[in-house]
Parts: sequence; C-alpha cells; structure tokens
Amino acid sequence: MSDSEGKARALSRGPGFWGFLLAHHWPGQLDRCYQIWLGKKPVWFCARCSGIYPALFVTLIVQFALEVPRSVHDWLWLFVLPLPAVVDWASSRWGFRRGSNRARTLTGVLLGIALGRTVYMNMIEPFNSMVGIQIGVLSGIILLVEVTARVLRLPRGPDRSER
Repeated sequence: MSDSEGKARALSRGPGFWGFLLAHHWPGQLDRCYQIWLGKKPVWFCARCSGIYPALFVTLIVQFALEVPRSVHDWLWLFVLPLPAVVDWASSRWGFRRGSNRARTLTGVLLGIALGRTVYMNMIEPFNSMVGIQIGVLSGIILLVEVTARVLRLPRGPDRSER
C-alpha cells in the first residue's frame, strides 16, 4: 500500500474510537475539526472545543489567582458570553449556514470563559442560583434546537447522514 493510499484509508475511517474523544464528529462532519498528521495517522480536534477548554482552564486559574468576587456583572459572564456559540451552533444545526472553524473556535473561547466562571462560582458557592439558571437556560436551548431539528428531520452534516 502506498503512502497516499494509506492516508486516504485513514481519512475515510474517521477518528475512530479514541479519536472520537477529541473530535466527537462523524466522518462526514470532520470539516468542523482541525486536522493534524502524526506520521501516517490523522488526528482531529473539534474546532469549538479547541477554544472552550483552554479558555475555561485559563479563566479558572486567573480567578483562583486573583480571587475574583461575585459581582453584578456575573450575568454578563454567564448569559451573554455563551450567546455567540449558541447562535453559531443553532444556525449551523438548523442549516441556515455552514459556519467556519475560525468562528467555532472564537465562539468557543467566549463559551469557555463563561463556563470557567460557571465552574468557579459553583466551587466558591455550591448550588448558586445564577449558575443553576444558566445551566437550565442553556440546556433548554439545546433541547429546543435538537427537538426542532429532529422533528423537521434536518440533516446532521455535510454528508446528509443522520447516524
């Protein structure tokens, strides 16, 4: 098998079981991921998660280092910062636009900052009502988008497979 045939076979297989932890997209949706090659093996990283996790961890570290107190601005952290990611995801899920990995990563950074604040607030004050409301609102939006997409039988990815 030639090098190019091996790479083509690896690409057609997708991320595989362990790679799914980093990419969590079906092979037809891997355009939503960044791809690097480790030798002859492709590795995909979810574009949105590439923004979420670093921002979440940096936000947590900064808050613990500076001991950031609760303030009246917490509603901005918890309810406004996630909006771009939610709108980007919902508009892509409903098929209004495909979106781009750059937009996914940038909106992921904002969502990561919001989630970092969520985790911090819940750690310094467990069962915080504002955190509970945020989680409820975000969960409700996800449920609404997914139910409407499934009722309307919208395709899940560029390959138009439901999987």
